Amino acid sequence: MKVTIDDLWLKNDDDGNPPSRAAKRSLANSRDPMKANVPEKWRKSRYGVGMRWRCHWTIVKDGRRVQRVKQFARLAEAQEYAAAMEDDIRRGRYRDPRQELRVLDDVAGEWLASKVDLKPGTAGRYARELRLYILPKWGGMTLRELRPDMLQEWVGQLMDGGYPAALPDGRDSKPLSARSIRNIMKVVLKGIFDYAVSNGWIGENPVDRVTVPKIVSDDDMVFLSVREVELLADEAERIGKPVDGLLVRWQAYTGCRIGESLALKVGDVDADKRRARIGRTWTDDGHGGSMLGTPKNGKARNIAIPRFLMPQIKAQMDGMGDDDWLFRATRGGNVWTNTWRTRIWNKAVKAAGMEDAGVTIHSLRHTYASFAIAQGADVKTLQMQLGHSSPSITLNTYTALWPERLDDVADAIGALRERELV
Repeated sequence: MKVTIDDLWLKNDDDGNPPSRAAKRSLANSRDPMKANVPEKWRKSRYGVGMRWRCHWTIVKDGRRVQRVKQFARLAEAQEYAAAMEDDIRRGRYRDPRQELRVLDDVAGEWLASKVDLKPGTAGRYARELRLYILPKWGGMTLRELRPDMLQEWVGQLMDGGYPAALPDGRDSKPLSARSIRNIMKVVLKGIFDYAVSNGWIGENPVDRVTVPKIVSDDDMVFLSVREVELLADEAERIGKPVDGLLVRWQAYTGCRIGESLALKVGDVDADKRRARIGRTWTDDGHGGSMLGTPKNGKARNIAIPRFLMPQIKAQMDGMGDDDWLFRATRGGNVWTNTWRTRIWNKAVKAAGMEDAGVTIHSLRHTYASFAIAQGADVKTLQMQLGHSSPSITLNTYTALWPERLDDVADAIGALRERELV
């Protein structure tokens, strides 16, 4: 397949003679083509109007031959494009240039509709990030227009605040965390452009060349002492009921996520073996509500329960059926995470004097990890208890908590040598 370059301004005269070198030179040197010394016999009807050079080629689409064109102001640009296009055609990398004119809003909708394997909560989060942040800024632009430098500048705006956004109640945009920026840019927007690349609409993903702020885990995590955990549990029990204090201790001493804890039923607990099966969690239903789903990594797991918690756990189970909630409301129904956070947790944190310490419910899970590592837990054991999908996630999250034991290893090797030689 060959790409042909046409001159849209000049033609041969009626006798078939091409424009003279003098006429071409005069046109090339004139800023205003209408003032160039080009006789009328060599001028086409559209002489001096629009771009002068046109590339055209033919493709087969849906069994039909379809012509494609692209215009250029300079011959060198047209020749460069034609050479690149012919190379792409030979190598099977051809893309229809008109597909680059797809609007991001439309492409984003198609991409989201294609993600049929997402959990409702994940799909809802993607949709919100599109609606609140991405589309207000880029929705009306074409794939061709979005460049890495523009996206990089936007990252700075997300870090500083003041960016265009469709926030509820007309709220002003504020600086976003590194984790939020990474999700918006490297998960959602990158996913949209990867979808466009896979469909052959564009050649490369501009997000791949954008740098986002690094997530520093230590900045996001708060580790409590045993005394602080007990203080929070006591305050939660004072503000609410004994079950509220138990829920605080359960998360700090087992490492369960709050959604997993509140989804536990009596039948999930084996009191004799001190084990609990984590097979479900409360998750976002994608519409602002909650629904039961699988744990975060999609797999059930069994966790160990410290012995000192068992008397209270057994009291919670006493007289209940297997299908009753373990941590239940007064009338026996389930406890909603947001309700418990507002009614119990936030008040307990304030009563304990920790409101300015960055303590969140998730801090209880981090606290468990710190306790376990301090007591000698290895990466694999901690991964199984926390429900991470791989040991590398556990190690990357809590690597700073493992003690440096180079001297211990060196001494152990020395002791091994002495034993063997004796």
